[in-house]
Amino acid sequence: MSGVIGPFPWDPFPPGEPDPKGPDPVHSLAYRSAVQAADAYHAVRLAVRRDAGVLRIGNRFVPEGRYREVAFLAFGTAANSMALGALHALGPRLTQGFLAGPEPVHDDVPFRGAVIHPGWPGDPAAEGVVRAARELGEDLGPQDLLLLLLSPGALGALALPPPGLTGPEFGALLARAHEHGASSREVGVLARTLGTGGVGGRLGAVAPRSDVVTLVVERGDGPAIVGGGPTRPVVPEERVLARSLLARTGLDAALPASAAGLLAAGAAPLGGAVPARPVVIAAPADALRAASEAVFDKGWTVRLAFLELADGPETAATRFVERSEALYLREALTAESRTKGVATFAMATLDQPEGLDDGPALGRFLTRAGALLARRETSIGLFRTAGDPSGNRAFPPGAVVGAPTEGADTGSRDRARAVRMRPGITDVGALAVALYPRPGSI
Repeated sequence: MSGVIGPFPWDPFPPGEPDPKGPDPVHSLAYRSAVQAADAYHAVRLAVRRDAGVLRIGNRFVPEGRYREVAFLAFGTAANSMALGALHALGPRLTQGFLAGPEPVHDDVPFRGAVIHPGWPGDPAAEGVVRAARELGEDLGPQDLLLLLLSPGALGALALPPPGLTGPEFGALLARAHEHGASSREVGVLARTLGTGGVGGRLGAVAPRSDVVTLVVERGDGPAIVGGGPTRPVVPEERVLARSLLARTGLDAALPASAAGLLAAGAAPLGGAVPARPVVIAAPADALRAASEAVFDKGWTVRLAFLELADGPETAATRFVERSEALYLREALTAESRTKGVATFAMATLDQPEGLDDGPALGRFLTRAGALLARRETSIGLFRTAGDPSGNRAFPPGAVVGAPTEGADTGSRDRARAVRMRPGITDVGALAVALYPRPGSI
């Protein structure tokens, strides 16, 4: 599959598009199905609807005339897709908006925005993003609605440094915590408890008079972590975790006293009362379900290896290959089996904190998986549902190692074969697929 045909980003794969061709059609089909099912644009369109005078917003139903004004803020990898979904759902009812993500504002979005480059928090543009969000929220009244649209990558747009640290120093602190063993979720908790700007409930406090509904695309670390939880006040248990994490990684001494105060046991909560929980509109399970159903329809036996692999690349690859091999052996296929083979699936974060370019981690996963392949006919693919926000051609959004899945043996076995995808569609993590054809079929 050489790319996406059709308008971006609201239609990643046009209806009726022929099945993928080439050496890896089954892998490509799984990838395409996963992206379609978790597509942020369509997820917003399902969550925000007008019908017969009733307005559906997430899990709420209100009379369409309830709101004088509807505004939105969209942050993260899928900011353009989510903003377009809201615009097409609400039309002229959407009167204000601002978005920030790794790409410039799409031509079809008639609102302002900013580019936040992938990486650790500390992008200088984040200050302007938080300022714009505050100005928009403070202008809304009790008859208004603020839609907060979040996807992974929003953290870099909303997290400003704590007192006593610069933006780059804050990003370096989080990077060091990860290097010293903090998991991606723990890094997210640390960023939301130490960060200022729009994280840790602060964005919920800037629109105190209006209704606020948060719609989230999440990749496995939990919806309250995405974007630093801008409408979810920090709770005492998170401060305890952050203090323990800093002590465990030896970074507590590197934290200025002015920043350490944010983690004090008696620190006041931000954002006022806890609002309604974020509504998850796309998640790893959506991608897994669609990918497995598409491959099942092609005559394969499908098995779930893991719902989520939160380990680092090499460990995740080892666990996935070992589990997939066990699932294949359990089926005891023969040349007479009616199935085409066994396909195993998992979603993975590769233990990459929110907002980073996970391309290098994808390469490490596939290198390890390729080294573990015990059967000549097996193939393993790993596919980033976010595409490639960095534009780094060295690490394509999707790649396959091992044997071709169908047809003549035209694919390379000694290196990964790229399966490309245009970026910015959604981001629910990475889809891992292992294919074990039945004996004698290849």
